[in-house]
Amino acid sequence: MHLKHLLPTFWRTLALTALAALTTGIFALPARADILISPQRVTLDETNRQTVISLHNPGTLTRTYRLKWVERHLGEDGQMTVVKEGENPRSIAAMVRFSPRRVAVEPGKTQTVRLDYRQPAGLAPGEYRSHLLIELEPRADGGGGTTVASGEKEGMSFRLDALLSFAVPVFVRHGAGSATAQITAVEPTMIERDGAKEPGLKVSLTRGGEFSSYGRLVVYQQLNAKAPVEEISETGGVAMYTEVSGQTRVIALKSGTQLKPGSWLRVTYEGEGADKGKIFAERAFQIGN
Repeated sequence: MHLKHLLPTFWRTLALTALAALTTGIFALPARADILISPQRVTLDETNRQTVISLHNPGTLTRTYRLKWVERHLGEDGQMTVVKEGENPRSIAAMVRFSPRRVAVEPGKTQTVRLDYRQPAGLAPGEYRSHLLIELEPRADGGGGTTVASGEKEGMSFRLDALLSFAVPVFVRHGAGSATAQITAVEPTMIERDGAKEPGLKVSLTRGGEFSSYGRLVVYQQLNAKAPVEEISETGGVAMYTEVSGQTRVIALKSGTQLKPGSWLRVTYEGEGADKGKIFAERAFQIGN
């Protein structure tokens, strides 16, 4: 029987909304929901042509995954979109091989996927990238997904399971290069959280250099010269790939934070992963009256 015949209107709407959210990528469930992936970003070059990605199953059921290359484009709003095969001029699909293409991971076990970079002749200097998509296969009985929505009303219930997938960005860097960034503007703004308006910041960044940058935006506040410096915000996973000149992020602050006139703010774009400890950019300013 079709879903609409089983659910009251309210719950049907909720289920379909959840399903739509999954298909558009609104739900960002962590990899640990079904599998632990390490590392979650890979960089290959002339001196590092081989590596492995580990897939660990922390659950109680065997899970099977299929792997394939997908091409994604980063917009200046920080959102990723899928592009068609052949539309990424910097794809690594033809120069990086991986095996196996199908992996079964038993409960509590770890399997590895091997990546091998073979540099094509005449490759121009620069950075190349594709995403390795790791897709969960359904079990033979049709189950095996992760529950993302459920509900019950008037004696009826539903559960919406999804077969989640995870995409690992894989980079090839050829030749000399660097990643640089600048914080060009920081503007106070208001954001909605839990039905209320709270202070936030709109941070604009620009990218430079031949390679991508990846890190986190951290905001520090000092209310006056005698007050301690406090961290009031941290936003991880800020990537600026080579296809963008920059991006703007609206970030939330620690609950209860007030952007008081006369206080000082310092915003930093700090590297993560291989660039941990690097400060790509920073900007300090005093809030005016």
